[in-house]
Amino acid sequence: MLFMERQEHIHIVAAGEKMEAACAAAVRDLQDITRIVIFADTEIFTNTSRDSEEVKTHKDAVREAVTEAKAHAATLNIPAILVYIAPPAGASVAAAVQKIKRESPGARFTFDLSGGSKDLAVALFQISLWLGGGAYYAFEGRKGTVGPAEKLAVPAIPLKEIAANPNYMRILAVLAGTPGKNDTAPRVLPRSYLFTQLEAFYVPVKKSGVKMNVSKTKTDAVTGKRAAIPVLSQGTFSSLLTTLASADLVQEVPGPAGNRKEKYYRITASGTLALQLV
Repeated sequence: MLFMERQEHIHIVAAGEKMEAACAAAVRDLQDITRIVIFADTEIFTNTSRDSEEVKTHKDAVREAVTEAKAHAATLNIPAILVYIAPPAGASVAAAVQKIKRESPGARFTFDLSGGSKDLAVALFQISLWLGGGAYYAFEGRKGTVGPAEKLAVPAIPLKEIAANPNYMRILAVLAGTPGKNDTAPRVLPRSYLFTQLEAFYVPVKKSGVKMNVSKTKTDAVTGKRAAIPVLSQGTFSSLLTTLASADLVQEVPGPAGNRKEKYYRITASGTLALQLV
């Protein structure tokens, strides 16, 4: 019997204060992380006579956070190593990631940009776009509070292509729910419901080979004439959902317990952002 080797998942974290909480959350939420690599600005681990008391306190806090993050990873049997990043950060980060890729070909990458300097965060984000790895960031809230790290919404297909296809927009709008209503969680809807919501509004993007339902007609918004309604096939609908899912605009999720025949979907952060920007 053949066993498939587990894909290595390398989580790269920018060293910063309280980063141990971010590492713990990443291991809990992503679950398949096999190695943690902490990228730290060299100045954090370098003391100078010019350091103010504030700078010394910050450096000590970051060093302690790195130690605690490595210790937590060790309790879970996840290797965690520290990599020093010297300026310019862009070149150093690229060289460090290249070395990791040579040592671990085929590995999957994710990134947490919350800690470290601005240069380090920008460099890691740039690399994440090239590698197609998810990038996470904990945004600061009111009164200086810091929320949980959230995956940054990065477009996998150009926004103009999303906007040009009204079928994409309709599916995203249905999943997003009522405009202006602040739901605590994204709507999770069955595939069959999404199909019925798109069926009456379906607009063929390719004009050739489209079947028309001659028994049903609707008024053309431009010409004012009655025309047959195009038929939305299950194959076409599946293709639309597949494109949206591959672009991380929607996500297939488990449905209610006991219902394994129906597929369920929800909108992602990228899908929500796409709706806001169109």
